Amino acid sequence: MDELRLVDPNTLIANPNNPRQTKPGQASIRQLALNIRAVGLVHPPRVRELGDGSLMIIAGHRRTEAAIYAGLTEIQVHVTKIDNGLEDLAAASENMIREGMTEPDQWRAVTRMREELGYTDQQLCVALMVTPAYLKGLTLLAKLHSPILHAIEIGRGPDLRERRILALSSLEDQAAAWAEMFAESVEEGEDPAGYRLNAEDPDDTVNWRDFTWHLQQDEWYARDARFDDALAQKHGIVWTEDLFGQGDEDNRYVTDASAFRAAQEDWIAEHRPEGTLALETGEYGSPLRPEGYNFVTRWMGEQDTDVAGYWLNPNTLKIEERTFRYTGEETLRSEPRVVEQTPPPKKERADISGTGLKMIGSVRTLALKKALTAKSEDADPWDLVAGLLLALNANNVHIYGSSGRSPYENAVKTAMEVLFPEGELVRDEALIRRHALESLAGFMNCEVSMHSGSGMAAELLGCLFNADTHMPSMAEEDFLKTYSKPGITKAVQAHGLAPLNTGKEMRAALLNAVGDGHWVPEAAGFAQAIGAWTEEVREQQARRAKWVGLKDELEDGDEDGLECADPEDLEDVMDEGGEDAGDPHVTEDEPTEAPDLVVPQELVAMQAAMGGRLEILRV
Repeated sequence: MDELRLVDPNTLIANPNNPRQTKPGQASIRQLALNIRAVGLVHPPRVRELGDGSLMIIAGHRRTEAAIYAGLTEIQVHVTKIDNGLEDLAAASENMIREGMTEPDQWRAVTRMREELGYTDQQLCVALMVTPAYLKGLTLLAKLHSPILHAIEIGRGPDLRERRILALSSLEDQAAAWAEMFAESVEEGEDPAGYRLNAEDPDDTVNWRDFTWHLQQDEWYARDARFDDALAQKHGIVWTEDLFGQGDEDNRYVTDASAFRAAQEDWIAEHRPEGTLALETGEYGSPLRPEGYNFVTRWMGEQDTDVAGYWLNPNTLKIEERTFRYTGEETLRSEPRVVEQTPPPKKERADISGTGLKMIGSVRTLALKKALTAKSEDADPWDLVAGLLLALNANNVHIYGSSGRSPYENAVKTAMEVLFPEGELVRDEALIRRHALESLAGFMNCEVSMHSGSGMAAELLGCLFNADTHMPSMAEEDFLKTYSKPGITKAVQAHGLAPLNTGKEMRAALLNAVGDGHWVPEAAGFAQAIGAWTEEVREQQARRAKWVGLKDELEDGDEDGLECADPEDLEDVMDEGGEDAGDPHVTEDEPTEAPDLVVPQELVAMQAAMGGRLEILRV
């Protein structure tokens, strides 16, 4: 049985088989020593008594070192005299099977120590070895909806920036947004606002960036305000403290932009320094020169007659200032353009999520490989030629070939070695067919990736080799969960079933209807690529025909002398792009008299390519 003793930590002998061979840094030892000074040694080290009476550490080397660093001359240890051969296992398990408290648990513990035990924040920071900012971060969790706290506990919650945005919205708003997101994920009669994430949910079930975007509010800080507390009170401004602000700044803020703007404008109109100017602003928030004044730049030096001008930046609601000099000259200013700003539309959920599309890509790839393997004995030679042409057009295939995971797993290089062992082709039809198919299967894939996926070329290759017959049934719960409610509604209707109230009910109905049968949604098969490719070919041909017609028009204008192509036609072609889109070039004849000015075609093309950012003026 273990015995609890008081011993001098300096007398303890280190275990030569200590699994933690990497020595902890001095900062880590110092941090633990300060903690021991504040709250004592909570967990005594475990030691074993040797034959000569000395004590060797089994577990607790770092605690012992920190106790010595803290200047303790006595600490408690658990002493065992039995050598049961489990010391190494105990020492390793103590270091490896260790899990820190979740942030919500830390927050609850801190709250209890504050409210029930009366600890101050300073005492908590010293005892827990955390910064005041970290302590404030834990306090932030009190402002989060309960299911969001649960998501944090299981490691699937929002990051610190997203938590801060969420905490600025009310718990009611958070609950309403959560309920809208999971309305179709709960049983009838259950409150979707209380839905909790679980391990079976896909990783992208909650897009925290989008979720916080709809709840985000702007904060207007007191440190950016020119007005005083009297003006703040006049305009009904009530400040809130930002828990995450820097310690040396005024971290009070308000979310009422109208009140903040009114107070700033009031300061400019009535409370700015005497003899200064109140300025108007243009469409981008830049100040307009007042009548008879010029801007003062650094190289102009200072004069006693210079005055400061103040204006309100409409984007930041900060009051900015600049120096002006009176000249008496009339100021020319253009009428400001009114730019209508509309909030971005709410993001609609796609029928199938990104996770579902990746699953489809992986399943298609396996089906394509099986289809190619199935043709290893009787593939039509012209199909092979067409397949290789498709491969040369794939997104992930370059003209210098393809590579496997290592130089020794490259199907193309292997085919070269087998078919050209001594530099001449081995004219074995079966051998050529097999290696051609293996090469195609080696680098053609349907994965959803802009860098390594083969794109539509692989889907057309699957149509060529009838890969749809190799697709497995996708009537699986994990895949069906990637559907949105509109998506699963379309899926059950396509299978001849009636829509139900929730996505969960429709998934169950579809699984029950399919049973042990075979189900592949149209969007997952290979055949759907034919329509998309046909449309793409038509668009490409239309772009090519339009460009040829435009070239002819430009050449005719060149011969006639001064015709200018319609800029909208040029802009259409430049926007559509395509590998056949080039830069038009027309040389104008030198006018003998003063005709209407003609815009050079190169400049027109440049204007079209810049999407309206270049304005052509005729002078």
